[in-house]
Amino acid sequence: MPKLKPQPTPPAAYAAFAALALCVVVTWPLVLYPNDLLLGHPGNDNWNHVWGYWWVAESVSAGVWPQWTNLLSFPDGGTLYFIDTVQALMATPVHMLVGPAMAYNLIVMFGFALAAWGAWLLVYRVTGDPICSGIAMVIYGASPHLLGQAYNGISETVCAGWLPIALWCLLNFLDRPNWRRAVALGSAMAITMVTSWYYGLFAVIATSVIVGWRALRQPWIQPWIRSLVRLTGATVTGLLMVSPLLVLFRSSLDADDALVTRDPEFVQASLLYHNITDVIAFFEPTKVPSPDLLTLYGEQLVIVIYIGWIGLILLGYALLATRRHREFGPWVWLGIFFFIFSLGPYLNMFGGMVEVDGRRIPLPFLPLFDALPLFSRISHPFRFVVGVSLAVSLVAAHGLRHMTRNARPATKLGIVAALCVGALVEFRYASPATLPVPVSDAVIPKAYTEMANDPEPGAVLDLPMAVPNLERAVYVWYQTEHGRPVPWGLNDPMPETLLKNRLTATLIRFEAHRSDSMPPGLPELDLVVGSRALARQGYRYIVLHEQLYPQFKLRQVEALLTGLFGAPRRHPSDGIQVYTL
Repeated sequence: MPKLKPQPTPPAAYAAFAALALCVVVTWPLVLYPNDLLLGHPGNDNWNHVWGYWWVAESVSAGVWPQWTNLLSFPDGGTLYFIDTVQALMATPVHMLVGPAMAYNLIVMFGFALAAWGAWLLVYRVTGDPICSGIAMVIYGASPHLLGQAYNGISETVCAGWLPIALWCLLNFLDRPNWRRAVALGSAMAITMVTSWYYGLFAVIATSVIVGWRALRQPWIQPWIRSLVRLTGATVTGLLMVSPLLVLFRSSLDADDALVTRDPEFVQASLLYHNITDVIAFFEPTKVPSPDLLTLYGEQLVIVIYIGWIGLILLGYALLATRRHREFGPWVWLGIFFFIFSLGPYLNMFGGMVEVDGRRIPLPFLPLFDALPLFSRISHPFRFVVGVSLAVSLVAAHGLRHMTRNARPATKLGIVAALCVGALVEFRYASPATLPVPVSDAVIPKAYTEMANDPEPGAVLDLPMAVPNLERAVYVWYQTEHGRPVPWGLNDPMPETLLKNRLTATLIRFEAHRSDSMPPGLPELDLVVGSRALARQGYRYIVLHEQLYPQFKLRQVEALLTGLFGAPRRHPSDGIQVYTL
């Protein structure tokens, strides 16, 4: 019997290994401590997002769809659609086995790996060169923008791999428009949409540009009647998969008790004063982001849109040194389109709005923002840079393929590897991104385990209260251990109930003043009434975090709480005092 020849390893498998290696590099040392660390800066959104993973998993495990919670904004609770619900559902089995921290970390790492592999898959499909397509893995899969989103702790926007995979499905469909590929295309578009509404919109836009390009420039090679019929089927497939979640999402934003809102005033203020896109920031090698939210607002969030000059130089070579632009023509136009819309409603350069005769210069984003419901909810136009990065990575791979067309495979592999390393070095030292992505300490103090074992119900109030919103979000991470309601929302200002209570209002003033001693005349009766009001409202514990206070303030707050509630239970190793109401 003749021996079967071993099948060669497909290039996609090598690319998958490379994508996994890249995600380990950009998140190091997370792979060593996946349950003790949390990917993202400790002053950012990672606490809120990992809480969402826990809440979704716990709700589904209890047989309840996660759409309303009384665990936040105590005592009222509210309607909530967790923005990363689909990935949280994917992570639920991991959560049940090893907990929310590892589930969250693995999903974010998977997001990096999928983005790198998806970019390689699409670029290989277009260029036919598996080695040169490797440059797309770094330019797109480890782009400064994605690194910045992981730094910010926003897991759904790190999940950028479904976008190139959906476009890969689109190209496959256009080459052979049968029903099987139409269903695959509709499913891929739907997954892209439900894992990130932004990237789903980008996939729809990219589809329109690519189909429009083929209709205008290559109309003779496409069986249009058959293609359009099946493309309609793909659209119906995608809508059937997306519509239920989209309805839930929209209804959660419009609910009277919504915990997260996107009203027009909020979105417009975000566009004009916070989520600004500076044209120079796309190209300027610097570690200082523009806008610098830390300087302006004291926030650790970063807006990173730097593209990278290695990719741009390869793109320029492709445009200047090659004649067959039809190979990548639609991707150039796609990159231009996404670049224009990433600029937002008004032109901004060097940290300020560009004005002519005292008037801001409007951009194409503005009329669509005013006219279309989808655009009216977009408060982060700079995220369109994801489409720019994908287009740059594809055209750059074309340039690299022509640059190395006469090189032997080993030499080509060495050149591509050197350029990939060079791009990572550039992203680390010449962009506002941080590489590797920072991590936060995810170990929860043991005091919260004791609260979880207490049969007496009641909410938890963590102090101090007046820390920045995103830093304060670590309190909802502690909730994943004690499971009791807390007064905090997601990225909300100080809860009204705490401002109205005389005790908590006094504690907030203590946190704000700089005096070394207590005020001479405290309203003792009001403080006693306030403490009893907290107990009647349903609070069980007040937790004092010693390390978050200056020593003189710690003494004052400790003295006040001890006078009202008695001596606390101390946990010196964790720097925590627990007062029982």
